[in-house]
Amino acid sequence: MSTGRKTDDSARVPPSGTGEAKRPRSIPRGEGVGWFGTAALVNAIGTGFFYPYQLLFFVAVTDLSLTTVGAGLTAATLIALPAVFMVGRLVQRWGPRTVLIVAALVRAGVFVGYLFIHHIATFIALAVVAAVAQRAEQISMPVLAAGTAPAEEVGLWLALTRVSFNLGMGFGGLLAGLVFVGVDDGSGYTVMGLLNAASFALAALLYLPLAAVRPASSPKTGRTGGPWRDGLFLRLALANFALITVIVATEVGLPVYLIEELRAPSWTVGLVFAVNTVLMVLFQLPITGRVEGRAPLRVIALGSVLHAALLAVLGLAGVLSFAALLPLLLLGVSIYTLGEILATQALSVLLVKLAPEREIGVYQAFNQVLVGLSLAVVPLLVAFLLTHTAAGLWWLLTAMTVALSLGMLSLHRTSATAVAGATPAPSGS
Repeated sequence: MSTGRKTDDSARVPPSGTGEAKRPRSIPRGEGVGWFGTAALVNAIGTGFFYPYQLLFFVAVTDLSLTTVGAGLTAATLIALPAVFMVGRLVQRWGPRTVLIVAALVRAGVFVGYLFIHHIATFIALAVVAAVAQRAEQISMPVLAAGTAPAEEVGLWLALTRVSFNLGMGFGGLLAGLVFVGVDDGSGYTVMGLLNAASFALAALLYLPLAAVRPASSPKTGRTGGPWRDGLFLRLALANFALITVIVATEVGLPVYLIEELRAPSWTVGLVFAVNTVLMVLFQLPITGRVEGRAPLRVIALGSVLHAALLAVLGLAGVLSFAALLPLLLLGVSIYTLGEILATQALSVLLVKLAPEREIGVYQAFNQVLVGLSLAVVPLLVAFLLTHTAAGLWWLLTAMTVALSLGMLSLHRTSATAVAGATPAPSGS
């Protein structure tokens, strides 16, 4: 990128026993990091404010049925996917900051528009626009981090987006609950739409002080020809697809399984998700600083298999009393969260750093198409499995994490040299 990122061997991990040992740290540095983190936080607050109530919101403001709303959102997600590649090319042409600003303003306009629609066609049209804008943000954020952060800080900047997301989602959900306490049900959804629009407009303003970086247009050494022809990137994108599938299936299936299948108290679900969120917020940055410079494919392998701790507990939950299940759930979700931090962080860094600079927008778009497919298909798969073999869902997900771990270890044996250049040196304090 035009910011002069290092592309030489200084980004590699120094051989053991050479150079001065540097103490890992967990605070990202670089010009604009405060604006970057704050904008990500405000954006996440808007998403968290709306996400838990989205189905109720659409039913209330559109007069459409719950079934129609659900089908419309699924259709909109799938319809939006082909446009994601165009967004990737716009990131290349305009730069990630410009795309982020436009996407945030579009999302603000869409939420105002939702308050005035009553027909399914208009609803789906706006939902498609919102879905494309959301994918544009998810494509642009890692590209902006890669172009703005110092080369050795990219991992911590990406970790900061995850901390901001989890913190913002939690605070946004709490804020939404307070809104419904303070106003009656009818006007509460109108207030929700307007406040959500305001949060995205504010996020757009917060992106303005960031550097207007733009991916380089000149060729550089490395793999070219598109992500679908880049074997290493393609395998990592598919690994990310598998990991996202496990995480989304767990998030969607766990509440239904605990409450409907096991008849556990409803507060159990809130407690499990609260532990996951708090641990993510507290330990994402410290753990990222600690594992920087280590073999990333091995980190992904370890993180992937750690997910099995919670999944196996859920698979065995049907033969356990609640008194025995609860402590195992809390232990399992703690280990699961550690795995989530390790695997998702290492994958996010590699998916950015292994992409050729002149095609980084297209590469990130390809990854987001796979993520979008997972988000669209997984709820249907989870519903089917919970209906026909509830415990089988968790053993299937357990097998997926083990297979993913073995796959990453195999990839490490064949591609460690190619991946080494994408591993940043540990940051000094």
